[in-house]
Amino acid sequence: MFGTASDFWHRFFENRTAVVCLAVTILFVLAGLFAPILAPTDPYDVQSLRLEDSLRPMGTAQTGEPEERRHTFTVSGAELTSVPTFEEGLYRVAPCGSACLAFTVEKQAYSVTRLEVRDLPQGMSVMGARKHPVRNWWTVRTPRNDTVEIMSDAPLPATFSFDAVITKAGPGSGLIFFLGTDTLGRDMVSAILYGIRISIFVGLVGAGIAMVIGTVLGLLAAWFGGFVDTITMRTVDFMLGFPALLIGLVVLAALGNGIEKIIFAIVLVQWAYYARTARSVALVELNKEYVEAARCLRLSPMRILMRHVLPNCMPPLIVLFTLNIAAAISIEASLSFLGMGLPLTEPSLGMLIANGYELIFSNKYWVSFFPGLVLLLMIVAMNLLGDRLRDLNNPRLKT
Repeated sequence: MFGTASDFWHRFFENRTAVVCLAVTILFVLAGLFAPILAPTDPYDVQSLRLEDSLRPMGTAQTGEPEERRHTFTVSGAELTSVPTFEEGLYRVAPCGSACLAFTVEKQAYSVTRLEVRDLPQGMSVMGARKHPVRNWWTVRTPRNDTVEIMSDAPLPATFSFDAVITKAGPGSGLIFFLGTDTLGRDMVSAILYGIRISIFVGLVGAGIAMVIGTVLGLLAAWFGGFVDTITMRTVDFMLGFPALLIGLVVLAALGNGIEKIIFAIVLVQWAYYARTARSVALVELNKEYVEAARCLRLSPMRILMRHVLPNCMPPLIVLFTLNIAAAISIEASLSFLGMGLPLTEPSLGMLIANGYELIFSNKYWVSFFPGLVLLLMIVAMNLLGDRLRDLNNPRLKT
């Protein structure tokens, strides 16, 4: 047993690893609890996501909404004509060699992110541009010095026209993507914080419900014995015979994805551990003198179990609860990684790892690396914390 509170904390703080794991666990719980306040953006708000922000590297700033302008230009004698009056002086052309003209966008408040030249005369092209597979359109992304070079296979015509579509970035919002963005343009810091929130919620609720159900069934099996005990323990043996991940896959395949389905799968997997532990401890407690005294006083079975037996069964159940939180988080992450957990609109750590799995070898490692690192730290910290609590509950290790 844990003993008094002062004795417990004194022995607990003797292990520095356990103290660090407790601090890390509390940090993750607080991060999940205050995720809406700490997160720079809301990854659940699909309408605020922009494809322009997808797969942005770490430390980059978010740009504003792009602005697009389209004009028709006429070149006569290497000079622009037919330019709208309010755009006067913003564009120019200059010879860049034989049969070559450089078209430049000048005096822009923001750099040009995309420049498309359309409907050039036959035999003319844009250097370094990507041509439309069907139409006579040439596209340059982030042109150098906001300039594109128009080439001709023959001497340049004295007069020709073309259309230009200029796209430039709007003013930035001030948001910095410290850990980059994922494929949907979500800020990784925000997505990880909300992923921690989901993992902590699923772990606590799933393991908590499983502990309540399993503990009650274990106590009833120990009290009544006979047929009730046999049926309960054979069901426990049956459930423990299947891998946890397999049960989760079957449940979600039948019921669909969603956080409540994941919690149901976790409860279905973990209640058997609590039932077996509660039964074994309760059988020992029911043979002690204080239970006999309670029976002599003709106390109800419910009062004996809840007021007298259950408190003495709690230490090993608390240890098991701590370990099963980490197991529940691992199950949720595994199911989400396999695409059977939460929908795409609710980013979890497992889903974030899955989204970046195919990109990890294309130098876009941050999509999977940071969620995986956070998941690893969370599970390891909770497991080591549970191991320390188990050692404190073991009377053979007391000195």
